[in-house]
Amino acid sequence: MSSGLRFCLVALTVALTCLTAHAFAKKPLELWSFFYYDGTAFVAGRPAPLTPFVAVRDGFLPVVETREERITEVKMPEGTGALVGICYVQSHGGKLQASGGYDPVPMLPVQVLSGDKAVAAAQSDSNGYFVVNLPPGTYRISGNNRFTEVTVAKGKVIFAPLRVGKRMVD
Repeated sequence: MSSGLRFCLVALTVALTCLTAHAFAKKPLELWSFFYYDGTAFVAGRPAPLTPFVAVRDGFLPVVETREERITEVKMPEGTGALVGICYVQSHGGKLQASGGYDPVPMLPVQVLSGDKAVAAAQSDSNGYFVVNLPPGTYRISGNNRFTEVTVAKGKVIFAPLRVGKRMVD
């Protein structure tokens, strides 16, 4: 076999290998799952534009964002899990019509307790969300004298809505 033909076969093999690898590769955004808080629970899917959401990807810390193009990848420390929460005040309608809803509580200090011992602290962001990286275990989350209990597993992301108040509108 001539060297020119051998070169063409090698080049063709390399090109086909690269095209196959490219075809099977996912775009970075396709590797993330999206969740948003609807007032009662975290729901899978993309919310309305410029509405806060949580982007989750295996092996990476969750990201709270309002635009997909700003998602930054940060590896989750080995042997840990992550907790994503939202601090909110539940709101209801007045005399004429009952309507459900919620108002996020920004800049609220949040403590993560194991038993009676504080193991982590966070503060909700401008949209009421907070993210904490924790070792596996059962924890109580405390904010504004309200509590909720969660169990964090290795390599997993746990969602925890934390209702810190209730507002009745007349």
